[in-house]
Amino acid sequence: MNYTFKGRLCGYICPECPEPLSDVLVRLYRAMQPNVTALAVANPKETFAILSDEAVAAKAENLIAEAKTDAQGRFVFELGEAQRYGGEAFEVDVYCGTVPHRPPGPRPLQFSITTLQPQWRQTDKGMIAAWEYCVPQRYWCAVRARFDAWAICGKITVCDTKQAVMGVRVFAYDTDWIQDDPLGSAVTDASGRFRIDYTSADFRTPFSPWINLEWTGGPDVYFRIEAPDGTPLLIEPASQGRTPGRENVGHCLCVDLCLKEPPSIDVPTIPLFTNVGQYHVDPVYGDFTGAGLTTTGNYAFTDTSR
Repeated sequence: MNYTFKGRLCGYICPECPEPLSDVLVRLYRAMQPNVTALAVANPKETFAILSDEAVAAKAENLIAEAKTDAQGRFVFELGEAQRYGGEAFEVDVYCGTVPHRPPGPRPLQFSITTLQPQWRQTDKGMIAAWEYCVPQRYWCAVRARFDAWAICGKITVCDTKQAVMGVRVFAYDTDWIQDDPLGSAVTDASGRFRIDYTSADFRTPFSPWINLEWTGGPDVYFRIEAPDGTPLLIEPASQGRTPGRENVGHCLCVDLCLKEPPSIDVPTIPLFTNVGQYHVDPVYGDFTGAGLTTTGNYAFTDTSR
């Protein structure tokens, strides 16, 4: 019997800021514990664990198969006689050499999510089951911390109307005793959301811990918001970084900021070619999409036009 197990994994930086677990190895292990049934019905929040190197080595002989996720966190397993698998419950682990927006680290890690009994259904090509899971913020941020990955996820709205503000640049800073450190910047999308990624090198100094009391903690964050032409829309004082919720923040910070008035922003028109010399897109391949591809066939210019 052939078994196809497919799914998608993500992790929460904030409740409204998930990211796919891209380019990680999903590993399936035979469940060897005597209480497999209880583990299979347990909430993954109760079974999540970051494993030591010794724990990973101890379960190596029980590995059924492993598969790499794509950019969207999707994976597919084809299981059967070659893997000595017959539809039973298995443990789901994730091995990662890094996390999104960070280069591979010197010490990869593996964490266990849960023991899963897939809900198999019969098809013409065998049994198939699907499973999606997003690692809760508390646990995913603990994994990100192992790779010195820090992130700020937020949303900009108009204070009175709660209208999302698109196209403004958000700057994040760390309040420091000598000189405030820029953590990075990002432009809000159509829903007013932004994300800033940084590392501890962006807010810790080589003179720590003598002059920087944040050597073992996180940054004290405040923000500045500018229109596309650089006009200030919101300027928080550096002292804002010393207030509750902004002081000594963790690896994942979630914020909601608002502007008193909606900014006047002209959204630029993106030009697209429909004619080049005698070549005209519309009669043959349709028009262009916003991605710059033809609506029929998804073609694009890939060579020098005569």
